[in-house]
Amino acid sequence: MSMTMAPPSRAVVPVSHALGRLMLEMKNRTLDTSKFKPLPEDTAPETLDEGYAEIRRQAWLNSLRLAGHSDYARWTLDQLDEDQHPKRLRDWVTAASLAKAKKVKPKALNAIAFGNVGSGKSTAVIAAGRYAAENGLLARYLKHSHYLQWLRPDSAPAGYTAHQVRTLYASCDLLVLDEVCGEMDNANDWVRKESGDLIDARSASGLPTLYATNLPSRRVGQIMGSRFASRMGGGASLFQILHDDRRNPVSWGDDEPETAGATWG
Repeated sequence: MSMTMAPPSRAVVPVSHALGRLMLEMKNRTLDTSKFKPLPEDTAPETLDEGYAEIRRQAWLNSLRLAGHSDYARWTLDQLDEDQHPKRLRDWVTAASLAKAKKVKPKALNAIAFGNVGSGKSTAVIAAGRYAAENGLLARYLKHSHYLQWLRPDSAPAGYTAHQVRTLYASCDLLVLDEVCGEMDNANDWVRKESGDLIDARSASGLPTLYATNLPSRRVGQIMGSRFASRMGGGASLFQILHDDRRNPVSWGDDEPETAGATWG
């Protein structure tokens, strides 16, 4: 008696299992999340949401790690005090997230957190970046000085090239650019060009940027040039953060120690 044999079936790994392995790998290794390919179109919506949410979370955490700020990852908008404008920051990020969903340019493309040294600006903008990553935006954190350092020959982190560094931060949904002009008394033509090109690329693509700086706009213009300051401040939402230095530094050698302060205007 003849018997018809069914063709051998190929084992199919459920997308959810494959995604689980991907998430595990992301947690255990440093991966370039900018190069992830979209998940299959026939993947269940809830699995897609879970996968992309984890990719956004890991991209955000990795950017903090590269900046040496992993300890800031715990901060949320709910933990900020009123001086740090948590509600306004939440509203600004929410507007950026809705603009992305509607595929339109945000009304307020830029935002600037400014104020005195130690006032809590970095904590505030990092908390806003975390909220963005949790609400549909691929967000990355970056220090201005690190960006310029990583563009120099053989200085990029994690095996990136200078071109990849430019692309990584010019193309993310939200860039949190901290310490703008930090420790700078002046800037040469190369620094001005590279900094300006980053802002121009994001502006041309309609991608929002959240800046933080200790310096007033006049001083930023003196260091980086009026074109940079104009691009940075054009139509920006302003968040003035003034507070006693939260690091509680001790003073020595001066009867009347000076305290630094700054306003944007």
